[in-house]
Amino acid sequence: MDVFKEFIVKKEIGTRERLSILFIMVGAVALGFSFIGLLLGTALRSISVILALGCGWGGWKLVTKFFVEYEYALTNKDLDIDKITNQASRKRLCTVDMTKVTEYGRIDEDFAVGGDETVVQATANNPELTDFFLRFDHKDHGKTVLLFTPSTELMDLIMTSAPRNARNKL
Repeated sequence: MDVFKEFIVKKEIGTRERLSILFIMVGAVALGFSFIGLLLGTALRSISVILALGCGWGGWKLVTKFFVEYEYALTNKDLDIDKITNQASRKRLCTVDMTKVTEYGRIDEDFAVGGDETVVQATANNPELTDFFLRFDHKDHGKTVLLFTPSTELMDLIMTSAPRNARNKL
């Protein structure tokens, strides 16, 4: 029987990200006005407006990098994790072969990452949702830990497709 399930979770913007957005926008506006102020009395007036608009556009492009969603797609024995930025660009973070999972479970205060493990962070940053982890061997990254926030239905499918000898920390 073929299995296909996908789930999209939006990453919550925290206080640090909000402050970064504020500083980026204030900096872009200040830089734009400084270009206008510096070049207004010269023959380069039209260039100052173009530079000011460029600062605004560049600031907006930097701000949109904070609007992130993660898509988890389970297809048979493969779990694909994609990062979607500003609902415009998609980047594949990793593909997990579920037959190579060695441990899975809920992230709690006992959870720790080893020094030789690669961490793939794809969580929602939302305290109301439950974060999980998968430990597996990746062909390119070696020992890898995936931190993610799946739905309960997707987690049930992951648990059934994980090998029987994988340690369950639920």
